Amino acid sequence: MTQTSDQASRTFRAFIALDPDPAALSVLRGYRHRLLNEPWADQVKWVAAENLHLTLRFLGEISVARERELLQRLADALQAQRFGALDLRITEPRLFPAPRHPRAIACLVQPTPSLLALADLTERIAQAAGLPAERKPFNGHITLGRLREGFPSTARLSFPVAQTPMRADALALYQSQLTPTGPIYTLRARLALNEPRSTETE
Repeated sequence: MTQTSDQASRTFRAFIALDPDPAALSVLRGYRHRLLNEPWADQVKWVAAENLHLTLRFLGEISVARERELLQRLADALQAQRFGALDLRITEPRLFPAPRHPRAIACLVQPTPSLLALADLTERIAQAAGLPAERKPFNGHITLGRLREGFPSTARLSFPVAQTPMRADALALYQSQLTPTGPIYTLRARLALNEPRSTETE
């Protein structure tokens, strides 16, 4: 095999996401900081402040060649549909997906028609590129922390109801490298929602 073929066949763990704008990210980090002071905080595996994001589609292990195909298909679809920037709203932290059987602490994201259409688009593109269909329906949220086994069933979150604006103007494809201290996310490409071209980082 040539070096180019070796590179194209290299695989990595990846996902497609929307990044919070700076103002929304500041609010999310504030929530996270407050939660870290809860007596049960050590029973949660917290997402690093720099890793907060809204996942649209987890891709799993993909090759560099498949990444290129995904990005080209997404770029073509975005150019054809011209979504434009999404104006969303995020809630205060909640036990997710339900208070009775929570697995995480997350801020929910308002399921606007544009967001649902974008999530559907990424799902269709992923399948067209040969990935298996997602088994769970899209449920937009930004995870602040994942509950450990010892998380107390009596724990409650005491945040006032909130609707924080969040503006997203690009899709991001991230590489996720799992480490003992938590995942490391590396931005590989960004696809503007209001422009047809992408800006790749490598």
